[in-house]
Amino acid sequence: MYRKDLCPTNEAFLIVRLAFRPRLGLTLIALAGLGLTVSACLWQYGRGQEKDRIAARMASDDAGARIELGAQPVDEAAVQFRRVSARGEFLAEALVLLDNQVRGATPGYVVFMPLRIAGTPMHVLVKRGWLAAPQDRTLEPAVRTPSGEITVEGLALPPNSKFLELSSATHAGRVWQNVTLERIAAATRLDFQPLILEQASVLDDGLERAWPKPASGSAKHYGYAFQWGAMAILIVVFFVVLHVRAKPQTPPAA
Repeated sequence: MYRKDLCPTNEAFLIVRLAFRPRLGLTLIALAGLGLTVSACLWQYGRGQEKDRIAARMASDDAGARIELGAQPVDEAAVQFRRVSARGEFLAEALVLLDNQVRGATPGYVVFMPLRIAGTPMHVLVKRGWLAAPQDRTLEPAVRTPSGEITVEGLALPPNSKFLELSSATHAGRVWQNVTLERIAAATRLDFQPLILEQASVLDDGLERAWPKPASGSAKHYGYAFQWGAMAILIVVFFVVLHVRAKPQTPPAA
């Protein structure tokens, strides 16, 4: 970059050179921040795309037939977020209550229970519904369970979710902090279909089944991705600005 100063007696040129001299400490901080923001941006964008794919699959499945679960294990990826149904009998003795499930201002539990598929040794884990907790939290709520064979219809959810646990005490009796098919299978020693059936069909059991749609909220993830991407660009801009210095030099006389 050149700047020309006009003097009364002669014309002089002042050469301004831009020097980029990054400092180690700020460079490491910038790299860490850039890695965090770019990773978060890509993760949020990927989550948005995943929810769009789920929405497209569910929309195409609305007009299709339900998948009937039987003795043969289904393909987990093929049935995920598809409508499925199973006929069989609930195993009330294997009830599990997922703790800390608040609806509005009311604490409660989500009820999980295996269903033995009729005529087979195979089971499916059913996410039956929500139930308010009793005022005395040391007492387990009474769960009404239909007897005999019934048909349960609903959505096939992934069998094992990822979560963070701060304690090794993951359950006490029937009350669990987190529920996965893997843990239920280990506790009951039963054979399960590789999914969790989120029940949508109506049963006279007093449970609430107003489940959120798994495909909702992709726009939110795209918005978060944009914010993280903007933060990554700002880190680069500030890093460059903080480390560029002007070095004026006067050229030697000719």
